[in-house]
Amino acid sequence: MTTMTLPPASSAPPLDLSNEDLYPIREVSRLTGVNSVTLRAWERRYGLLVPHRTPSGHRLYSMADIERVRSVMSWIDRGVAVSKVASIIDRQVKPAAVSEPVTEVGVAAAAIVTAADLQSWQTRLIEAVNAFDLRSLDLIYGQVQGDYPMSVMFDDVLLPVWKRFLDSDEGSGLSGQWAFLDAYLRGRLFQRLSYRRPGYPSVMFAGLPGPQKELEMLVAAAFIAAAEVDVVYLPAVPSISELTDMAQRCGCDALALYGGRTIEDDLLKSLRRMEQALECPVAVVGALCEVQPAELLRAGMVLLGEPAEGLSAKMRLLLAGRLEE
Repeated sequence: MTTMTLPPASSAPPLDLSNEDLYPIREVSRLTGVNSVTLRAWERRYGLLVPHRTPSGHRLYSMADIERVRSVMSWIDRGVAVSKVASIIDRQVKPAAVSEPVTEVGVAAAAIVTAADLQSWQTRLIEAVNAFDLRSLDLIYGQVQGDYPMSVMFDDVLLPVWKRFLDSDEGSGLSGQWAFLDAYLRGRLFQRLSYRRPGYPSVMFAGLPGPQKELEMLVAAAFIAAAEVDVVYLPAVPSISELTDMAQRCGCDALALYGGRTIEDDLLKSLRRMEQALECPVAVVGALCEVQPAELLRAGMVLLGEPAEGLSAKMRLLLAGRLEE
């Protein structure tokens, strides 16, 4: 069985400058799949990257730069023009992966979150997945779930490892490891969403037409469920007319739609007709909120943004009729 150590900073021979691990442009190309010409163009034309420079003028990149390159590629894959990516990324705030300790309110025992702790959990998770060790994977999931809030659990431990296995799967033959982790996490989230609580409001949550990564949808659904609602989960929309009928018959208090990429004008028109036909509010969750905000607002959608801690609070306000669009 072939195993792999995913590409955290320790896997490449970094150059040490000012106590920071820095990488030459050829190594950044290897780790991200973006060629050097494109990286230099992003820097020169759009200001997407600001690399360090050696005295001789050679570019050196930090791990934060490498993650930024991956983020840029993710937005481009969703249909965003490269000229608009910087403004989207710079509006986003990463809450926990910081160089100094941050106290997370509401965590049992007031846990202190540090970048070193998060890297340690990621390393343990990678080892468990490479070994196909279900018992260790279960222990890690339970400990992280108990020690950290959902935003840290998913954004800074589970999803970074899942995404690295997914990225590595394209040319490395590691489909077994990625599939193992993906199936495990989806199973845990399905279990989380299966609980029904009497008296709680109901939210129907469905994926818009087009390719979506189900785990990312399930994470969004988990944040919605954390708003003390029951989630009726649909991984894909059969059709907008059928979804309209289902929402009417279900009597849900809100309909939330997940979208990760640009949608066509015909679908926007269908969403507008659905919003006019339903008595409950219709909201959009996911990267689509950043990709086409004006178009969605014109269609009558409420924009809840990316899955994050704030999504739960926005859903509570939406159900209470107090969310300002």
